[in-house]
Order: sequence, then C-alpha cells, then structure tokens
Amino acid sequence: MRSRKSRVSLDYLDIQIIDLLIKNARLKSSEIAKRLGRPRTTIVQRIKKLEEAGIIRSYTITVKPDVLGYNYYAYVAVKVRKGLTGKLDQYELAKKLVNESRNSNDLPRIEEAAIVTGAYDIILRVWIRNWEELSRYLLKYLPSIEEIESTETFMVLRRVPDDR
Repeated sequence: MRSRKSRVSLDYLDIQIIDLLIKNARLKSSEIAKRLGRPRTTIVQRIKKLEEAGIIRSYTITVKPDVLGYNYYAYVAVKVRKGLTGKLDQYELAKKLVNESRNSNDLPRIEEAAIVTGAYDIILRVWIRNWEELSRYLLKYLPSIEEIESTETFMVLRRVPDDR
C-alpha cells in the first residue's frame, strides 16, 4: 500500500530549516531566511513542502515539569505478562497507561511511552509530583493491571540538557 504523502528528498537547506525549527518552532520565516542567508519566499516554500510531505508534523512546546508541580522524573520499564488470551497487547496496554495518566489527577504524567526490545516490553517516561504519588503508582496502580507482570523504575538524578 502506498502512502498518501509523497517521498521528499531533503537537501542541506531543508535540514538547516528543520534544525532551526526544532530549536525554536516560533521562529518567523523572515528570521530563518536572515540566519540562513536565503530569500524569505524560499524559506516559506521549503517549510510548506516539509509540512505537506509530513516531515514537519506539528509545532509544539516544551515545558519545565517543575513549573507544573512535577518535582521528579523517572523511567518505568514494564514487562507484559505473556499468554493472556484476549487481553491487551503491548501497544494497547501502553495506550491505556498514557490515557489513564492524562485523565487522572492521581497518577503521574506519562510524557512518553515506547514499545521496546530487550528484557522489558514498554518504557514509560514519567513526571512525578512527590514520593507518595510514585509509591501509589508503583505499589498499587500498576500491580492492579492484570497484563503487567513486573516493572523496574529508574529515577533521573540529573538530565543532560539539549540545545532544543
């Protein structure tokens, strides 16, 4: 089956535009043009091409979790119980965890969920308000889900900043 989006070949200018927008999605096309020494119309056309091809899918923000009351950050590795006929698969389970996190004030916020290879099946990147919230999540909430066999939690001591 062929994708609706046509395959686009990226050149160095496209990559430069993408890099600038990754660092600051609010940059105006005139500022990008100035920084790259290109006409504004060229930049506008390139950005439109990248959007239409689905290479630029959205413009988003990044927030500091502590400003929203999340004081801790962790990765939770989840091992899915095998052989549960008719139960949620890894992907559906991950979606359930993310949705319940977003719809409840009593659960940590799952920033990202990924299906992975290795000893675990799902990795969750989780924002946590306090130790009690983390304890409830790990000791009561996650064990109550039949599809989860076990978890391992990795607390983040310090993040390495990126230039985005």
